Amino acid sequence: MAEISQALPAGSRLAIFGGSFDPVHSGHLAMAAVARERFALDGVVFMPCAVSPFKSGTVANGAQRLEMLVTAIREAGINWAVVSDFELNRPAPSYSWETARHFSASDPAVEWYWILGTDQWDRIESWAAPEELRNRLHFIVFTRAGAPVRDRPGWRFTPVEFEHPASSTAIRENFPACSGWLSPGVALLARGIYGVGGNGPAA
Repeated sequence: MAEISQALPAGSRLAIFGGSFDPVHSGHLAMAAVARERFALDGVVFMPCAVSPFKSGTVANGAQRLEMLVTAIREAGINWAVVSDFELNRPAPSYSWETARHFSASDPAVEWYWILGTDQWDRIESWAAPEELRNRLHFIVFTRAGAPVRDRPGWRFTPVEFEHPASSTAIRENFPACSGWLSPGVALLARGIYGVGGNGPAA
């Protein structure tokens, strides 16, 4: 993975965008673009998780999700984002505080943000070592349809309204109907993972 922060001066802003990305779709890329514009970010680090403590697993394995992310970013012509395999290379389960500590310690002159949705924000204090997250990160909390964002005193966070129809779950469950949310290269890779008829390998 190319380290996006190596060429950046002190005071730069980077955001970590973690998730399953099972698969990555146009909504993920649009969310990253909105965050970049709204917060004048110098870059976004897409971080596919290994096995989230809040999920039973993924359909695509880590290598497949990594390849789909790299393909999506390349095909979109995005030069301000990179994909990190940091969490994939760590023993499962994947803990966000370890990621936050690693990146903020590696680049202490960078202001670090974290992109997430309200579902994750609502339970973030139940994540492992929430104080690490609170002290190291500014959270960009994406919300839909004007839904309220829970206030958390002592945390740095900014709500951002965002709407996009794409859904990884819908893609897995009905690939033929939802593959338009994928870039051409990702759709080709995904067809062999999720199957022409739904959640499973193609015949």
